[in-house]
Amino acid sequence: MNEYFLRRNALSAPDKISITREHLETLKNASSIQLEALYIEQKYDFVVENYIEFEQTILNRGLNHLILGLKDEVSFHNDTSLFNRRIMNLLTVFKTYEDTYPQHIKKIFGGDKDKLRCTKESFSEEFDKRFGYWLIPKIRNYVQHQGFPVHASTYGSQWITNSDGIEKNRYTLDLYISPQELNKGDFNIEVKKRLNKINEKIDLKFILRDFMEGFSAAHVKNRLMLDEKINWAVRYTQEAIDEFLLQTGYNSSVALFANGPDDQFSVATLANDQRIHFVKKNSSLIRLSDRYISNEFEDRKREINN
Repeated sequence: MNEYFLRRNALSAPDKISITREHLETLKNASSIQLEALYIEQKYDFVVENYIEFEQTILNRGLNHLILGLKDEVSFHNDTSLFNRRIMNLLTVFKTYEDTYPQHIKKIFGGDKDKLRCTKESFSEEFDKRFGYWLIPKIRNYVQHQGFPVHASTYGSQWITNSDGIEKNRYTLDLYISPQELNKGDFNIEVKKRLNKINEKIDLKFILRDFMEGFSAAHVKNRLMLDEKINWAVRYTQEAIDEFLLQTGYNSSVALFANGPDDQFSVATLANDQRIHFVKKNSSLIRLSDRYISNEFEDRKREINN
């Protein structure tokens, strides 16, 4: 006779409680939903962290230019290689997110085609209205089959006079991609026509920020759609844990597993706790292209030395 039960994995001979096969299958589904939702947030976090590394690299090399200057052509090419690596890392993790997101959604909603369609529409809306979101997949395709994303970089410095009449030397670092060079990629006629209309070099900082804004907006919108399903999964799992503790008298459900003739899996809400951590950490990225970081000091602080 097949037996289905909950029991903690421990060295002693712990108590167990019997459950039905249906209960075990539902618990398994609830566990799967929590894990799949966590995987989505982890992959989103990978994209965000890689984007932060890209921005940090620009700031770091800009500071290096301010302090040490551009020493030689080798240093310049080393910097370019570093920028290329950061962008390629970002494009790679985004591709992983993009390719696997539908799989996670299918598992969460049991293959519900309407839910999958809704999530895809969220990304399509951003793709249609943002040049950066439209261009990034083209750059990824180009990088995969043709060349590198950074075709030019400019290290600039300019004396700026503020409202108090005080001059400061502002250092900037800009990265560009050439639409003409990008157009050598394996694209369809419509993409090539659009790229041919772009005469100026394209600012990679703006493109990536515009892309990240759109990508984040779509992800956060879809995140809200998952809430009801995730809340059910957590509630169902917690009720099973509470019932186990009540019947056994244990104070802890650590290492609690559901067991069947051919199956065993953890019964816990830890995956959801981890997911919540990422949700709190990675809120929506709003107006990145309208904001920037500066290390300027306030001019009035000079009065300290007067």
